[in-house]
Amino acid sequence: MRELILHIGRAKTGTTTWQVLVALNRQVLESVGLNIPQFFRGDNHGELAAAFTNQPGRLGRGFAVESLEDQVELQGKLQKKLERDLIDGRWLFTSEHLSTRLRSSEEVDSLYAFLTGHFDQIKVFAYVRRPDDLAPSAFAETIKAGRTHGFNRKYVLSARAFFDHAEFAQRWERPRRSDITFTLRPYLREGHLDDMWQTLFRLAGARPPLPQLVAPPAPANESLSASALRYLQEVNPLVPDGALTNRNRRALIAALAGVPGASLLLAPIVAATLGSEGLLTGGLHEGDFAGDPRWQEWFSAAPAATGDWPRLSADERVEFAERCAVAGVAFNSESVAATTKPDAALGAIRRAAIRLTRR
Repeated sequence: MRELILHIGRAKTGTTTWQVLVALNRQVLESVGLNIPQFFRGDNHGELAAAFTNQPGRLGRGFAVESLEDQVELQGKLQKKLERDLIDGRWLFTSEHLSTRLRSSEEVDSLYAFLTGHFDQIKVFAYVRRPDDLAPSAFAETIKAGRTHGFNRKYVLSARAFFDHAEFAQRWERPRRSDITFTLRPYLREGHLDDMWQTLFRLAGARPPLPQLVAPPAPANESLSASALRYLQEVNPLVPDGALTNRNRRALIAALAGVPGASLLLAPIVAATLGSEGLLTGGLHEGDFAGDPRWQEWFSAAPAATGDWPRLSADERVEFAERCAVAGVAFNSESVAATTKPDAALGAIRRAAIRLTRR
């Protein structure tokens, strides 16, 4: 008998921290019969997503998947790994890429068909974050990744998959199959990791182990102030994809993270769009989760504070440009020397700001 507990981390619900927690407590989990695979690359089991998504993209390139033939080859490699290394008992697989990359029921069905060839029972679980709280955080991540789009109605509609939790649940649920179950849980900052831990053991039908858990370190994902995000949005057009290495982008973000300031607020037009699209609670209904205090808290939380996308003062632009120059990050791929000349960098940033304003 083989049972799989499959965690498909939803956007911005602490998945990376959870994966670190699982890795640090591998021996504790194995002591109660929960096996953690070592045949994937690292603690994030994203190979599963790359092998079955119709749009591998950057994730696929990380696993050498750039064509259908590459994907079929990866599926074959995973097949051999599972045939070789799986033993009877319970297993835990985890990856946020499953929720973001498998965008249709057909893709999920392909994954399920593969997994049911190796497991007798599959128990899927995921956490969801309230869309009004999620939107600013998700938008900030897109800017940190190099995008320049606005925090507006168009963004909400293009990122609808992040906010439509009801559609997400429907994509993964298989109510007519007894061998696949799906559990949805609410993301609340307070007690989140503990709730994940309790959910894991409830699904495993085991009592949580008594030993003290090894706590993961503080998250390394720097948060940027609203003004820093605005500055980064203006800089992004100057560093097209491929012109800025990941190392330099991390240095740029670290430099901006060192400047304190107000957090990004939910844009009023974004809040209005979520409401008009029926997505303020992700399409979920409170009555479906009656009796669960964490769900009741999730539904009854006060609406996220709103505020317009900030304007940058001349002083802020100078400060940010100087900090980035010290970090050694080039804004213009044609001239690395621009980073050592704040005036030249500021001129390029102002031109980018004008382009953004005129769109």
